[in-house]
Amino acid sequence: MRTLTILLTSLLFLTPMAGCTGDEGDDSKSFPTFSAQADDGKVYDNAVMEGSGFIVIFSAEWCNNPCYTTMHAIWNAEPELPVLVMSTDPAENAGSMSLTEWHESADAHDDDGADTGVSLTTYAFMKGSGVGEALDITRPGSVVFVNSQGEITFQNEGRMDDTEEIRSKWAEASA
Repeated sequence: MRTLTILLTSLLFLTPMAGCTGDEGDDSKSFPTFSAQADDGKVYDNAVMEGSGFIVIFSAEWCNNPCYTTMHAIWNAEPELPVLVMSTDPAENAGSMSLTEWHESADAHDDDGADTGVSLTTYAFMKGSGVGEALDITRPGSVVFVNSQGEITFQNEGRMDDTEEIRSKWAEASA
């Protein structure tokens, strides 16, 4: 009987501590493994992006809004951030635009006559839908912020154009 009492007392004492020593409450999600050649000729993958935060905008050649709106909103909030633009269309069934034409089309989104707006020069455009599928992203214009450890710090489905939210989410990813 004394052994049972000791066991029950120990169990009551240890129950509130359950999970305190492990990582059971860890909600972090790693960015999926990827490798793709971008319009700048460079191959981007997890190893290249390791050690610094970055943003991924999931887009498609045919998507000008919300995709281009999101791209320009991020540029206007924080110019020249490390941004990868990944197509949600399969690479083998992508549209007829080249990566360069797609990038130029996105750049032209804010052009107005002689005012050529901004040029999304630091954005790397690449085809292939594997990463979007791995993250269950089906809506072009969706955005993922990734920290220097390769963990997703924020994921947004659809257009993201709130300047303060963009700055706040980038601060979390780049901290």
